[in-house]
Parts: sequence; structure tokens; C-alpha cells
Amino acid sequence: MRILLVAVTALFLTFLTHGNAADADSFSKRFKKGSHDFGGQIGWGYTFDLPPGRDRINIGMLFVFPNWQSNITGLIGESWYRGALFHHVEAGFANAVDRGGNWLWGFSPLMAQYKFLSPDRKWAPNILAGAGFSYGDWNDLAEREIATEFEFLLHVGAGVEFYNRTNAWSLNYRLFHVSNSGIKMPNIGLNAHVFSLGMRF
Repeated sequence: MRILLVAVTALFLTFLTHGNAADADSFSKRFKKGSHDFGGQIGWGYTFDLPPGRDRINIGMLFVFPNWQSNITGLIGESWYRGALFHHVEAGFANAVDRGGNWLWGFSPLMAQYKFLSPDRKWAPNILAGAGFSYGDWNDLAEREIATEFEFLLHVGAGVEFYNRTNAWSLNYRLFHVSNSGIKMPNIGLNAHVFSLGMRF
């Protein structure tokens, strides 16, 4: 944990001191409509009871999801809500490292992220939401929660992105939901808190 804290602090200081915020022209060009980039998130998640009252299995997971983003609006809005809307696509895996290493491979093509952008700062809060599907053997761990190998995924989250002239890193949280949408019962679903560190190139 101490090593992770040192690494996050070092990254933050690197981006904080790497040049001044871009001027208005370069800022607008960087976040223009149609621009795109690649990135990824790596982090840790753990399941919890939502809604409370049903004792779900506890799973601690390694979460690794590379992604691609495309700016679909360019800079829009005024005041505090100025920003841009991005189409976000990700594919990766969650590994139940504390339960024998069972895998969940996921692909989420229907996601959107809104970044609250300003040329006066080098950081941007953001919100994320979307859906996808997965395939894996988590049903062997959680027979009561998810009864099939094929599952649907829902994501809702928020974070803050720190950027310089060429790339960015972020601290993120998301609520990660896994269920089969009633394809087979039982299907009370799994819900997890996921905390991750992200990079964009």
C-alpha cells in the first residue's frame, strides 16, 4: 500500500509540474470533436451487498481494462459544466485473486464519459456510465448470485483526470454490476466497488 501511495504521488507531481496549462487554441484542438485516444485502468475491486439484506459472496478482484475513447461533441457548455462527451469502449478482465483466480472477461462497447474541462486547469472531474457483457467462470464461485458463464455488465462511476500536453492519468471509482438479466435463475447479481488508476496516451 505504501508503494502504491508513493507511485501515485510521484505521478501527480510529474504531471503537475510538466509545463503550463495549454493556451486556449491548443486546449480546443486537443479536445476537438472527433479526436480519440487509447488508455487503460488497473485497480482493485471487492463485492458488497447491494441492496442490503442478501448475504452475497465476498470477492476481491484485480481489475484490468484497456479502453478507447472518441470525442463526440467537442467542447460544449459554459461555466462549471463546460466539457466534452466521449464515447468510451473497453475490454479486459477481472480476476478473483482471493478466490482461486477465477476469470471474468468483459467487453463494454456502450459507454459514455463526460469530462468537465477548463483551459485554466490541468485536471478534469468526470462521470462514466455504460453497459457491456462478459464471459467467465465466476458462476463457479457465485452460483447463487450469477448462474451462467455469460453475463451482462453495468458501470457507473466518477473520477478525476490530470493531464499535460500529450497524455493524462486519472484516479477513478466505479460501481461494477454483473448479472445475467434473468437468462437463468438464480440471478441476484454481484455488485462491486472498484478503485483504479488510469492512463491515457
